[in-house]
Amino acid sequence: MDRILTIRKADDCIAELKRIGVTSQGIASMYEKSYCVAMKLKNIKLGAANIIKQDMLSLGGDAAVCRGVVNGTVERTDVIVMGNLKVIQKLVQKLSFQDIFEIPEIRKRIEKLLEVHTKKLPYSVQAGEYTLTFDRTYIMGILNATPDSFYDGGRYISLDAALHQIEKMVNEGADIIDIGGESTRPFAEKINVEQEIDRIIPIIKKAKQRFYVPLSIDTYKADVARAALDEGVDIVNDISGLHFDPNMAKTIAEYNDVGVVVMHIKGTPKDMQVDPTYDDVVEEILFYLNDSISISQKSGIPHNQIMIDPGIGFGKRVEDNVAILHTLSEFKCLDTPILIGCSNKSFIGWLLKTEKDDRLEGTLGANAFAIMQGANILRVHEVGSHKKLAQIVDTIKDIHQ
Repeated sequence: MDRILTIRKADDCIAELKRIGVTSQGIASMYEKSYCVAMKLKNIKLGAANIIKQDMLSLGGDAAVCRGVVNGTVERTDVIVMGNLKVIQKLVQKLSFQDIFEIPEIRKRIEKLLEVHTKKLPYSVQAGEYTLTFDRTYIMGILNATPDSFYDGGRYISLDAALHQIEKMVNEGADIIDIGGESTRPFAEKINVEQEIDRIIPIIKKAKQRFYVPLSIDTYKADVARAALDEGVDIVNDISGLHFDPNMAKTIAEYNDVGVVVMHIKGTPKDMQVDPTYDDVVEEILFYLNDSISISQKSGIPHNQIMIDPGIGFGKRVEDNVAILHTLSEFKCLDTPILIGCSNKSFIGWLLKTEKDDRLEGTLGANAFAIMQGANILRVHEVGSHKKLAQIVDTIKDIHQ
């Protein structure tokens, strides 16, 4: 039966070509022609935009530009380049002969995007004594040592209850345990450093003794991070993306090989859900996280210790959260592992019209889609069900690898 093939990535095309008996030489020359890419380039000079447009048309692709480019009424424009991998590679070659209108720098930007987009090897992140190799989806189990977290506030504030929950999550297959001592739910009030340290340090000390699993500290305060790092935590998970505390990045950099998760937030937990608005939610988050990565690297944190989180629910409307998940693969341009935290959040409740204790199926659905779009880590409350979910989706997603 004739059919239109599902080609989501180069490996899908290669598998189909092999299936009909194409030679290895033929595969090498053909697969790049079947895999189309749309690439957005920001703030391109008028002259360069015209060159890119004409080059793409001559190569069999196309490039979209602002209408003002045609009549010369704008000085700069965003450009969307559209074509298969072969065409875009040829564009790079053609641009190598140009040295005007910032073309050499634009060519490097295109090369970098192509490199990230076609990357074969899985990300590998150093996190304390652990090397996390993301050849599968990792599950980060949430341990809220707080009386007021939105989902499980008060359940794990005693040391015994916290350790019992960590043991349960580890037995269910958690790859990382994320321990937090301050609620960052919408409209939450800040607590002081001493309170936060008092809540988390006894748990971290005992967990390091009992469990062989990477521990993450969920905090945006450098002093809390330092206290946790002194006890041997492997990852700092900062909801502010290193923007709230100017000492956070350099504090992390003082400790060898510590992983860091930088997250996007609009506002603060206390006010983030007071009418958040965006012109382009994905673009704004990308700029913010790129700045977080720059802060990290300028402070001495290597790129291979950084993970990103677009911050589902942190200063986002329902439509913003849905848009982030829909376009999650676009965050690959930052060339770091992607963490996603949908677990039982209000947008799932709004979509399903359910309360917080009846959002597991919605969370599983959102996270399954996130894995298909490139999420490397799921931050969740229900570890066991997500471990099974990830095993199934990983198998389907990577069937040709």
